[in-house]
Amino acid sequence: QRQFCNNVYKLCTPFGLAPILLTLATQSYTSHPLFTIYGAMFCSWEILSQEFHKWSHMPPKDCPWWVNSILQKSGVSIARKPHALHHIAPYDGNYCIVSGVNNPWLDNIGFFRLLEHIVYKINGIESNAWKLDPELRTRTLQGDYKKP
Repeated sequence: QRQFCNNVYKLCTPFGLAPILLTLATQSYTSHPLFTIYGAMFCSWEILSQEFHKWSHMPPKDCPWWVNSILQKSGVSIARKPHALHHIAPYDGNYCIVSGVNNPWLDNIGFFRLLEHIVYKINGIESNAWKLDPELRTRTLQGDYKKP
């Protein structure tokens, strides 16, 4: 189990320092306060997403009480059991690791399969899910993105 700072530091550079510099550099174009508030909230939640994901892997007894009682039960953060579906073959869905609210409809339209196919066309790198499930690879490369 990583401590908070060790868990989120990699996201602090692109979502911490860069937005601050961008806001300062473009203040004349983006001086509306709502832009600044949106950017600050988006970047803060993006940094915290790593911590939410960590909690979805931890047994309830190892999480702070309010994670299970408030965040996971209300759906703000994905609970352990729904997130575990992401780690079970055929690895064809449940990729939303923060709340899971968007998993059903994104999985139904094949959103992540389409993204994997686009990445493969651009750089030739295969999804790890394809390596674990050759049938999923075949279906995706044929343009069949929806769950069977």
